[in-house]
Amino acid sequence: MAFLRKLIAPLFCCIMFIIIFISLKNSWIAVRDITPGPEYGLLLFLLPGLLTGLFYRDSAIVSSFLGALISVPVCTLLRMAFYPRVRPLVQEVAYATSAIFWCVLGAMLIQLLFTAYKQFKQHR
Repeated sequence: MAFLRKLIAPLFCCIMFIIIFISLKNSWIAVRDITPGPEYGLLLFLLPGLLTGLFYRDSAIVSSFLGALISVPVCTLLRMAFYPRVRPLVQEVAYATSAIFWCVLGAMLIQLLFTAYKQFKQHR
């Protein structure tokens, strides 16, 4: 059962990552749309990490990292196939790296909150 959980957790994160990627690229989620400005939509990639951390606490950080890493080639293929290329390849790699960072940061935040709660409960 533990092996199955360690296999499902990255797949769950991967699916959530791809759903957020598609919803951002199709403009289903409205974020600031100024071209040379910051990418506030990247903050939505916290959600796969947060949800993976909530559902799979045993291996949240590793599962989030693996799920995001698996989904980046899928998102790149989707982008090449269905969306017009507006950025050079270097910027696409930077976007993907940032998305992975935010996903893992979401899992780390959940781990921090659970650890802080355990410490608070233990010292109380």
